Amino acid sequence: MKTNSSLFFKIAFVALIALLMLIPLAMVKNQIRERQNNADNCRMEVSQSWGNAQTLAGPALVLSYDKTEKDADGKSVVQHLKRTLYPKTLQYEIGAATRKLHRSIYDVMVYNADVAATGTFVLPADCAELALTEACVRLDISDLRGIEGNVDFHLDGKDYTFSEGSSGERNEAAHIRETIQLDKAWMDGTTVLPFQLNFKTKGSESILVRPYGDLTEVRMHSDCPDPSFTGDFLPSEREITDQGFTAKWIVSQINRGKPDDTAFGVRMLQGVTQYRQTERSVKYGILIILLIFVAGLAVELLTRKEINLVQYIVIGLSLVLFYALVLSFSEFMAFPLAYTLAAAMTTLALLGYFRGILKDKKAWLLGALVAIAYAISYVLLQMETYAFLAGTLILFAVLAAVMYLTRNMNEPKAAE
Repeated sequence: MKTNSSLFFKIAFVALIALLMLIPLAMVKNQIRERQNNADNCRMEVSQSWGNAQTLAGPALVLSYDKTEKDADGKSVVQHLKRTLYPKTLQYEIGAATRKLHRSIYDVMVYNADVAATGTFVLPADCAELALTEACVRLDISDLRGIEGNVDFHLDGKDYTFSEGSSGERNEAAHIRETIQLDKAWMDGTTVLPFQLNFKTKGSESILVRPYGDLTEVRMHSDCPDPSFTGDFLPSEREITDQGFTAKWIVSQINRGKPDDTAFGVRMLQGVTQYRQTERSVKYGILIILLIFVAGLAVELLTRKEINLVQYIVIGLSLVLFYALVLSFSEFMAFPLAYTLAAAMTTLALLGYFRGILKDKKAWLLGALVAIAYAISYVLLQMETYAFLAGTLILFAVLAAVMYLTRNMNEPKAAE
């Protein structure tokens, strides 16, 4: 049986080996980040072709007019000015259907959306005094490639179809516009002009709306089960199920600030990606390695059979390889199945190794501990909010077990 001095050095070297395992764990983390970057690049390529995140703003009426003024020399100078009129009321109804596109081994979440906007305009009385050169209706949409088909606009009994677009050069937002006819009789500050706007769009990642109305109401529904509500306002009403979500926002000019400075909506998440889950699981890697190493030392004390340092290195590398297996499997199957398969392979391999080393029934105890450690790690992955607390309690339990096993190390051994 080892002396206290040799046992101390053995524990010190095993602890050093555990720390050295941080190096291959870091290599696995780097590989996860590289695969995540590949997935992000793939998503960007698909988005460039399908449509990027969409931000909708409008409709708004843009009045172009001339204003004549005298300069310092008394000459008449004509200024070409524009005035933007926002809706009095604005209601959006957005229905988004998500789908997955495949590029290489990666899945990219995109959506198709049906957009219907209704509301009213009230033209101020002073507009009648302007020397109008043009009046147009404008709709800002961040990625014009996402528009499918015509964009139809109906204003007070007249139908229009947008025919001009700009992708946003010269620091101007991407938009579409259509020239319309405004009657001077409408410019009295009281006449209510109802409008309706309908179009289809597609995009990826998110869909946001700018509250252009004095009172803006947005209703959105989708089959996306993992939405993330984002922007300057959260929905006043929401309902999320496994079949999708519905949400409603109500924003007034009192709390919106400038219309173009505010936006809100939803990000269409693809759940927690396998890369994020794998990266989170690697964070518990050193904890599992310490658990198994401490258990190995305890079994050595109980069975008086030695696990040498080289074998500890092999055990540690096997525990690290588990995360590489999870990463590679999760790219082709659901993360829970990938995790279970990798855990089963690693546990069986280590069980056979423990039996070959110890040639004792306690090898089954070590194998069971490996399986339990992976099960606990998976539970911690699902907890998220309480993961740190649970992990700390587990470390305390390990410390208590070590204290219990080493409590009698300084007592003299009974004569045999």
